Amino acid sequence: MGSKDLPLRLRGAELRWLWPQADQLRVLTAKGLPMGLQMIVMSASGLVMIGLVNREGLMVTAAYGAAQQIWTYLQMPAMAMGAAVSAMAAQNIGAGRWDRVGRITGYGLAYQLAITGLMIGVILLFHQALLSLFLGTNRVAIDAAWNMQLLATWSFLMFGCTAILFGVMRANGVVLAPLLILILTLFGVRLGFYHLAYPLLGADALWLSFPAGSFVSLTLAVILYLQGGWRKVRLMTPVHEEECRESVQSETEPAGRIAPAG
Repeated sequence: MGSKDLPLRLRGAELRWLWPQADQLRVLTAKGLPMGLQMIVMSASGLVMIGLVNREGLMVTAAYGAAQQIWTYLQMPAMAMGAAVSAMAAQNIGAGRWDRVGRITGYGLAYQLAITGLMIGVILLFHQALLSLFLGTNRVAIDAAWNMQLLATWSFLMFGCTAILFGVMRANGVVLAPLLILILTLFGVRLGFYHLAYPLLGADALWLSFPAGSFVSLTLAVILYLQGGWRKVRLMTPVHEEECRESVQSETEPAGRIAPAG
C-alpha cells in the first residue's frame, strides 16, 4: 500500500515525522555534540602520547606500539559493557524503573572487573608470547614493552569502571560532565603527572600517567554518580498525546493490527 492509499490524516502524520521538531533537534545537538567531542578528546590525547613516546627512541616506540595493540583488545570488553549497561539503564529509566538502575550498575561493574581482570592476568602471564607476535625476538623491545605492561595495564580496571558509570549516566542524557572529566584527566592529570614525574622517573612517568589519570577519572565519576544530580536530568521533550495516537493508528490495518503469524 503506497502513501496515496493512506488516509489523509495518516499521510499528514507520515510527512510530519520526516522533519524533526525544533525541540528534538536541540536535544540531539546538545547531547550528541559532547559525545562526539569525547572521541575527539581521546584521539587527541593518544596523538600527544605518541609524540611523547617518540622522544624516547626507536626501541621504546616499537615497544609502545606492541603494548598499544594489546591494550586495544583489553579495552574492548569495558567499552562493550559500558554500551550495554547504558542501553539497559536507558530502557529502565524510560520505563520509570529507577529501582533497577542501581542493580544494572552493580552487575556491570562486577562483570567488567571479572572479565577485564581475567584478561589482564592472561596478558601478564603470557606476555612473552604475546609481545613476540609484534616484536619478534628483539629482547630490548620486549623488555621495554613488559615494563609498560607492569606499570600501566592494571589501570584498565579503573578505566572499565569509569566507562560503566559514564554509560549509566549517559543513559539519562548526562554527557557534558563526562566530557569535562575526560579533558581534565587525559590532558590535565596525565600530562601534568608526566611533566612533574619525568625528572625523577624518566620514561616510566609516561606509563604511570595511565593509572594516575584513570584513578582521578574514576574518583570523579564515582562522586558524580553518588551525588545523584544526574538522575534529575530529562533527556527528551514531552511527547504529545496526538503524536502517540497517530503512531498507534499508523501501525494498524482495516482488518486489525499487524501481528506475526508464523
